[in-house]
Amino acid sequence: MRRRTLLLYVGLLPLAGCAGTKSAAVRPLVIANVTVIDMTGAPARPNMDVVIEGNRIAAIMRAGDSRVSHAARVVDGRGKYLIPGLWDMHTHLSSYGEEALAALVPHGVLAVRDVGGKLTQLDSWRAEIDRGARRGPRIFRAGPFVDGPKEMSEERASMTIVVRNPEEARAAVTKLKAEGVDLIKSHNGLSREAFFALAEECRRQNMLLATHLPTSVRIAEASDAGASSLEHVETLTESIVFAGVPAGGKPKKDPLTALDELTNERTDELFARFARNGTWFTPTLVAYRSFMQEAVDLAPRDPRYTADAAGRTKMFNRFVELVGRMHRSGVPLLAGTDFGPHPSTVPYPVPRPGSDLHDELELLVRAGLTPMEALQTATSGPARHLRVADRLGTIEVGKDADLVLLDADPLANIANTRQIRGVVLRGVFLEKAQLALRR
Repeated sequence: MRRRTLLLYVGLLPLAGCAGTKSAAVRPLVIANVTVIDMTGAPARPNMDVVIEGNRIAAIMRAGDSRVSHAARVVDGRGKYLIPGLWDMHTHLSSYGEEALAALVPHGVLAVRDVGGKLTQLDSWRAEIDRGARRGPRIFRAGPFVDGPKEMSEERASMTIVVRNPEEARAAVTKLKAEGVDLIKSHNGLSREAFFALAEECRRQNMLLATHLPTSVRIAEASDAGASSLEHVETLTESIVFAGVPAGGKPKKDPLTALDELTNERTDELFARFARNGTWFTPTLVAYRSFMQEAVDLAPRDPRYTADAAGRTKMFNRFVELVGRMHRSGVPLLAGTDFGPHPSTVPYPVPRPGSDLHDELELLVRAGLTPMEALQTATSGPARHLRVADRLGTIEVGKDADLVLLDADPLANIANTRQIRGVVLRGVFLEKAQLALRR
């Protein structure tokens, strides 16, 4: 019965239109004899056929249990591994430029959470991707930053809503929700009063709030206030450095002093609080690694950076340890890179789209996550966090077909996520050679 049902489904149903096309028919697709790592937490399943109709997963069956219609395109998955498309959960597409869109897909990054950019530009790119005029990931976006008054570049000002008081903070939430954003992103210049009003309004209007910790707010307070996610591991020390300082004020302590105060006892209590509150955390370890690398690169040429390089390296290594403790405390983590400035526009190392997401996964494993757990921070976790787990994040029947085919087992070595044979982008299989074209 299973064989006949699948034959009818693949061979006789009308061909569905692919996402990104208006009328073109798309052949059914079968990834045959592949090992499926579905990211539900279940063990890997070898020798499976994954059948895709249109842009949806139609069936997942043991290889040999189905007779595939001659109309279907069959991709040989023997010796290969199928995972859901990867997510980068902290990006700034507007700052990097449209080059980022083409760079992400070849690295298997098929969805992003953009946490600060130009909404009209992001929506234009998203529309082009949806109708097939441009190759790129799914974009979930906050649109402009919500921030307090502070010095900023003209470009940054063009993608920021400045709020000066609680009333303006609440109005910003209402405005952005009406414009259809997927979440709100607050930044570090908000006053205490404005931040807490923003958080309260986000809760009232059921909006997710990604928080770059305001200098006027302690990190535990932000979690208690209902921040959906806290961004950047260095905010653990910034919360101590700026304790008691009003928005825009100067820090009271040196970061290394603050690091010494981040004892295991203190952080375990803090992380237990995050877990109780259901606060997600996006460490962006690769972004701090870039900050560390800047001083490391300069130290041999300029002795003034020698101590700075040692200090940043110490902080980075401790941050990796703390992310591991956070995970063991039950805090849900999200993989993100914080790519923003294009490397051609700045003289220091910066995260790059696509490639650095794989580095972030490796750093999460270094912190103590298993490869499966690290992969979940870039697949099922993001989908749950953004409330789209009903259609994305795992390999299950009925889910959208955003998939990555690997030549090697990522559960044996997380670095194998780089061994990409091809991707299924909204139901369409793109081989390695096609991905290199980046169109």
